[in-house]
Amino acid sequence: MAADTPPLWLAPPDGFTAVDLTEDAGERMARTAGALDTVFADARPEQRLSLVIATETALQNQLREGAVHLSARLARASDGAPVVGVFTVFVRPEETGPPGSYPQRIADRLAAAWPQADVGVLELPPGRTAVAVRDVPVAVPGALYGVPQSTATTVRQVEFLIPHPWSPHVIAAVFTTEQAEYWQEWLPAIAGAVGGISFHPPRDETGDDLPPEQWDNIRKAFG
Repeated sequence: MAADTPPLWLAPPDGFTAVDLTEDAGERMARTAGALDTVFADARPEQRLSLVIATETALQNQLREGAVHLSARLARASDGAPVVGVFTVFVRPEETGPPGSYPQRIADRLAAAWPQADVGVLELPPGRTAVAVRDVPVAVPGALYGVPQSTATTVRQVEFLIPHPWSPHVIAAVFTTEQAEYWQEWLPAIAGAVGGISFHPPRDETGDDLPPEQWDNIRKAFG
């Protein structure tokens, strides 16, 4: 992270692979394709191509917004379909106002700006957090397919906005997937990723994913 980034530690749960944010896009796509060939050898070529393109499109959008961490998870859904999710963390300079006031204030603002989104405030391991879930249209450059025309797709995104406890910054943790039909299956992994955010150095122990009674807060509010 940059020298001016406030103290922040990240521990993505098992199954997420961190992405080198400085890597060439072509090399990254080739690496993703190789991973898919290994994990989903029985997937159809068009499935693998679609996942590679969806992954890179999501990554490019996040990089343009100044991500400080990005990791991806390739998995099989309960019906065997290959799915991919991207977890990104941004650190944004922002005055958060009086202690404890930011989450509800920003949640009210997001609810007004995104009337179709599910917005609320939850108590999560990193602290009191504003959470918004929405479906977002994303442009897909035709160059990714090797054609001149661009197309569009829709991704489901959940954004967690966490005020840094002693620095004028907000931590924005975002999980994105194109396979919205498997949203319920993603919730434990999403909660585990957010639970890995800390403003203190990790203790010398191994932590498991969040127990169901903690990630179930997300399911109840935004499942």
